[in-house]
Amino acid sequence: MKAVPYFGTAFLFVFHSLIITFAHSQIGIMSPLARKVVGSWLLIGCVMVFFQVIVGGVTRLTESGLSITQWKPLKGIVPPLNETEWNAEFELYKQKVQYKTINEGMELSEFKWIFFWEYFHRFWARFMGFVFIIPFAFFVLKGWIDKNFFRKIGVLLLWGGLIGVYGWIMVKIGLTGMFVPPVHLSIHLILALSLFAYLIYMTLSVYKPNYSIVNCQSSIVNLAYAILILLFLQIFLGGIVSGMKAGLAYPTWPDMNGEIIPSALFTEKATTVGFVNYNAQDFWGRTFIQFAHRFTAYTLVILVAVFFFKSRDITSDKYFKLGLNLFPVIVLLQAVIGILTVLNCLGKIPVFYGVLHQAGAMLLIAVTVFVIFHLQSKVEKTNS
Repeated sequence: MKAVPYFGTAFLFVFHSLIITFAHSQIGIMSPLARKVVGSWLLIGCVMVFFQVIVGGVTRLTESGLSITQWKPLKGIVPPLNETEWNAEFELYKQKVQYKTINEGMELSEFKWIFFWEYFHRFWARFMGFVFIIPFAFFVLKGWIDKNFFRKIGVLLLWGGLIGVYGWIMVKIGLTGMFVPPVHLSIHLILALSLFAYLIYMTLSVYKPNYSIVNCQSSIVNLAYAILILLFLQIFLGGIVSGMKAGLAYPTWPDMNGEIIPSALFTEKATTVGFVNYNAQDFWGRTFIQFAHRFTAYTLVILVAVFFFKSRDITSDKYFKLGLNLFPVIVLLQAVIGILTVLNCLGKIPVFYGVLHQAGAMLLIAVTVFVIFHLQSKVEKTNS
């Protein structure tokens, strides 16, 4: 757990970088060809990160994340190719707590299934590294990137590397117990989704460098940022809900096992043990985190509705209108998926709904960043 404060500081740094990027989004002069190619590259990056987070969700929900017990950045590219190599990997897994606790007696064919998801998650991360680094080097050699943009891409690459390193630290800690600690899952998820938001904003900045529409009240801009911050908090809580398997404790809606405010919050002993280490006996922790996740969801829906009604008449710009109209649709869709996920937590976590819920969170981030981009552009235009 000594790594948590360090990476907490790292998270604050990258989130601060995210806000700075939003505040200073102008990209230097590029030729139309360069702008089209670089923009397409960043857009591909957005899609790849989206897919990686989805694969990560499947890996987590299928309890596959601890199936590969070693970190081999280069040799790990090649999976086991014969029965001898497969058995060697399986024997390493058999030595770990997770196998001895919940998977003892697992067949090799079953192990191959969970190994696939963790392997593919790591493979895709390596592949993304090549997709980002090689074209970036080409753009530098072509002179398409100025110093400002170079720094922003540098942050992007370091950020991606941090996510990879933290992912291994997370797995290494998880290998000492039955599952990866929930707080580490959430930090890893937030790092990935903040990178996703950063990429979307960078992509928009390249495609629409001089975009501006009419002025609006600063309160509207501030509300959009408040929604973004609350959204990341909600996702952090959601990661802990998933890591604690808290949905299993209250598979009902709109009540929580017949109560609006669960009595366990007051009758059970308050503890944070289930947040930092998986503990199926931490009923108070499961109750608190699911209650907080639900309450934050309701707050988000209300704030998005307020934002929609305050912003719908500030401009007729078609791009801003598109993002604004999608905002309430996506947040309501995400809420419905969340409810379906909870209602299907009957004895086990539903992988399909859980992954769909994670995808919905990413779409909501994308729409929020899209809206903020246009609002931020207004402010820059007005103050210039």
